[in-house]
Amino acid sequence: MAHNKTSVLRGLLFSSLLHLTLSHAGVVFLEKGEALSLLKRPRRANKGFLEEMLKGNLERECLEEICSYEEAFEALESTVQTEAFWSKYQVCQGLRKSRTALDACLEGDCSVGLGQNYQGAISHTKSGIECQVWTSKYPHIPKFNATIYPNLIENYCRNPDNNSEGPWCYTRDPTVEREECPIPVCGEERTTVEFTPRVTPPAPVEPCEQQKGMLYTGTLSVTVSGAKCLPWNSEKAKEVLHGKHIDPEVKLLENYCRNPDGDEEGVWCVTDELPNFEYCHLHYCDSSLEDGNEQSEGISGRTVLPQEFKTFFDDKTFGSGEADCGTRPLFEKKKVTDKSEKELLESYIGGRVVHGDDAEIGSSPWWVMLYKKSPQELLCGASLISDSWILTAAHCLYYPPWDKNLTTNDILVRIGKHIRAKYEKNKEKIALLDKIILHPKYNWKDNMDRDIALMHLKRPIIFSDYIHPVCLPTKEVVQRLMLAGYKGRVTGWGNLKETWATSPSNLPTVLQQLNVPIVDQDTCKASTKVKVTDNMFCAGYSPEDSKRGDACEGDSGGPFVMKNPDDNRWYQVGIVSWGEGCDRDGKYGFYTHVFRLKKWMRKAIEKYGR
Repeated sequence: MAHNKTSVLRGLLFSSLLHLTLSHAGVVFLEKGEALSLLKRPRRANKGFLEEMLKGNLERECLEEICSYEEAFEALESTVQTEAFWSKYQVCQGLRKSRTALDACLEGDCSVGLGQNYQGAISHTKSGIECQVWTSKYPHIPKFNATIYPNLIENYCRNPDNNSEGPWCYTRDPTVEREECPIPVCGEERTTVEFTPRVTPPAPVEPCEQQKGMLYTGTLSVTVSGAKCLPWNSEKAKEVLHGKHIDPEVKLLENYCRNPDGDEEGVWCVTDELPNFEYCHLHYCDSSLEDGNEQSEGISGRTVLPQEFKTFFDDKTFGSGEADCGTRPLFEKKKVTDKSEKELLESYIGGRVVHGDDAEIGSSPWWVMLYKKSPQELLCGASLISDSWILTAAHCLYYPPWDKNLTTNDILVRIGKHIRAKYEKNKEKIALLDKIILHPKYNWKDNMDRDIALMHLKRPIIFSDYIHPVCLPTKEVVQRLMLAGYKGRVTGWGNLKETWATSPSNLPTVLQQLNVPIVDQDTCKASTKVKVTDNMFCAGYSPEDSKRGDACEGDSGGPFVMKNPDDNRWYQVGIVSWGEGCDRDGKYGFYTHVFRLKKWMRKAIEKYGR
């Protein structure tokens, strides 16, 4: 029976082929190529059992003609593929008059209706703002989960909430949460919304001040907030200048803004209001941290004899701990190294890459968890710099796009922790704060410049094997260690992956650590459209590196530390600040440059630490 059915089928096929061949006007035989193409071309009979016997074809069934779900399934032979195709087909089938438009619609290159079919790569809004990556929380916290909406890819425009104006995205502008995108409409010469990019007039080219205003001799006498400067010979000014190293070459005339102490932030003056000093606005030239013709040679450049450690802060306002900073009780004081610090040293002199994961107990005794009281949750990382002061990122405390404006009443700090989700008796201490000081020029609107904040403990903390302060960098340490390719360490309890999922695999049990290389500043600037300043640096692995890793957003505010082999101390050279998604190709984590802001820290601590 099967043999007979096969014979009948072959006969029908032959008869059809013969009939089509003879029907050509005056042409009895086809050219070889034409004949082969005819044999390979599937034909459809509208009726009869031949259609049942031949395998369905999507091209003919659904694109050249209208098909049913069953016919699409027959062509695709897969429930998953059919479901995916059918959801698009139902949206796009009204475009049948234009095959080009239909194909573009099915491919997702243009928009139909509300644009749920759109799968293209447009990533800017109608006013020309770059879109935020859907899985990133900077600068806006997305309300749509890429795990639930798998088409939320990279920073491409999509319409997960059926927005009436079509596909949209969260924007990279902290002042604009979301905006629609100009997506081509299928079969029409228009876009879903009109593209009207914002025209920003080019900023006038200002002459820049060299050496952070150390040579400035102008008459500016008003601060960035508009406060009037006090004369340098006033009693208040004499009080502020007392004990500071003042460069005799800088002439303190009248009440003009000056930089007598070489502050990396530039010129400043004395004011009536606490903290009794404020910076003035000038445009500064980019500057390196190298002295004259001296070039940073790194660790391998020369042998350096250990120098006596010099304190920078006044312990009357800073508190205790600076003289003994960066020497961990369970490691350096016992002449023991932790399991991955060798990787850091080998990056200074060239060496292999090793993997780091869980931190050892007591290996980051300066690490601080900022904890929100209500609702109770991990807020950010921070670092202990003395028994009285904690350092973190300003955006952990104040960031309007996240409706964040926290006070000392909203948060507490947990110091000495290793296990994230439980209280560690005899190890951790829970402490309250009484002061929060944000950098006065913290720029959350544009680029997170000067993303730094100080927090004062209500009562000094007692040091232990698990609680110990980190050192703040000197110029010599920065010149010696902060070179491209040299590795620092970031720690935290942030997400291990760039995801919204809350499965246990994404919430680490113990403190995590990762060693990442510093990246040269030109590469940092080229990796982003955000303006990168001297107050930032970036770190992370390039796409070519076999090892990967970057500080995720949950680690914000935590320290980027490096070990100086010359004095065997750990220095915090950076604060985890911002990034464009975690561990993504061509993207790096950005950090606040602590040394650049160190003199602001001293001025603030001297006033608020009394």
